[in-house]
Amino acid sequence: MDTTADAPRPTRSRRSSRPDPAQVWAPLAGLADAAARGGASGAVAITRGFDRNSRLRAKALRELLEERGAAAIEITPAVGSERLLAGTEISSVVNLIGSGSWQPHRLAAKLRAPLLVPSAGESGDSSRDVIGVTGAEGARDVALSHVAVRPEADGEGSLVVTADGEPLSVPGGSVAVTLREQRLEVRLAGPDFAEQTFAAGEVRVETVDAPHRLVRDELPIAAFEGALTFTAEPTGLVLRSV
Repeated sequence: MDTTADAPRPTRSRRSSRPDPAQVWAPLAGLADAAARGGASGAVAITRGFDRNSRLRAKALRELLEERGAAAIEITPAVGSERLLAGTEISSVVNLIGSGSWQPHRLAAKLRAPLLVPSAGESGDSSRDVIGVTGAEGARDVALSHVAVRPEADGEGSLVVTADGEPLSVPGGSVAVTLREQRLEVRLAGPDFAEQTFAAGEVRVETVDAPHRLVRDELPIAAFEGALTFTAEPTGLVLRSV
């Protein structure tokens, strides 16, 4: 009796079933190589958006990093997403969101890790100054261009601004801090206070008697009461084009 048997079906490995990174997005292979070279002592933070293209790029990049033996953690602009990085040393941050978002830049500066971006021409490193923002308990954040503290209601409360050991009280006042030539430019104003501008390497701002609003890079953060220290951090953000 004749017998027949089905020919064995070819099996596809997980590797061969993956799309070519160049088909997902051409710069992914170069970003993965650069991140893996600097990632021996930590993980790579991948910042992505919520759209389908961004999710696909992040998935393909994560798989490329896995092939190269580098761990990766995906981060989005969602509130609380950065908590995924808690307790993990981050060797670099990859920007898959694009130049229109400051979140990857701020995150890289906050973590003191280089930000990897696709090269638009020549590759290499560049840097920019940032403002370090430290709370009373030592928690540190970063502003890329400026920060401001102003009362929730006009004329309420008071600010105590200390620079070079000299405190200055400004009833109902507001303060704006920007960067200029690797120093902080501090501008004070108030209802009964002649506007004053001065430069400092570090300034402490404390709110008194009323809640205030903290604004960072045009983004209102939250109602704020307490004290913050702002520090000029020259070359605090490293941009690596690959």
